[in-house]
Amino acid sequence: MSSGSAGHALVLRHRAKPGRRDELVEVWLRHMPEAVQANDGHRAYVFCASHADPDVLLVFQQYRDAAAAQEFLGNPAYLAYLEESGDLLTGPPEVEAVEPLWSKAAGPTR
Repeated sequence: MSSGSAGHALVLRHRAKPGRRDELVEVWLRHMPEAVQANDGHRAYVFCASHADPDVLLVFQQYRDAAAAQEFLGNPAYLAYLEESGDLLTGPPEVEAVEPLWSKAAGPTR
């Protein structure tokens, strides 16, 4: 299937150092919600805690297109998140490009 109007989507897996996931969540909450809400390039963004692994956070991001995803990498809030979260992570996130086939809009959970 072609992504067509589905845009560009990614699934990211962030692995916190053992026992530090809650700290990582706090750093994300401090920097990212406003930036994501204000970003017209995001169609969807879902920030999740893994039930299977207490050190993992998963993020689903759907963008208007690949250029919007690339542009967000330079967002000052994202750069601040990267700087502050570095010591909490075991390494860079695993990133997988995916093709959304269907979606129901969901609002914030907090």
